Amino acid sequence: MIYLRYEFNDKAQAEAKIEAFYNEDGELTTDVAFIRLNKFVMTEGTYDSEGVEITAPIMSEGYALDVLWRDFDASPYGWKSYEVTPSNPKHKLL
Repeated sequence: MIYLRYEFNDKAQAEAKIEAFYNEDGELTTDVAFIRLNKFVMTEGTYDSEGVEITAPIMSEGYALDVLWRDFDASPYGWKSYEVTPSNPKHKLL
């Protein structure tokens, strides 16, 4: 079992990769958990006392996805190139 983070170009690309693990009945064919994260705030925005945005937050590129692979010890074929290691993760699974 291994827990990894991936970053894809966009949501459609991530969903296409996920879809490959489902059969025609919509059932998972592998023991895996996908956690869709979307984008991360890289730099917080600034706001005045009334909540009006002064500086917009800066978001990460791409589309992030966390995956708990129960049947694998490493990324499966076609996933390794999207694997990332966050330098300052916002959350962890234990």
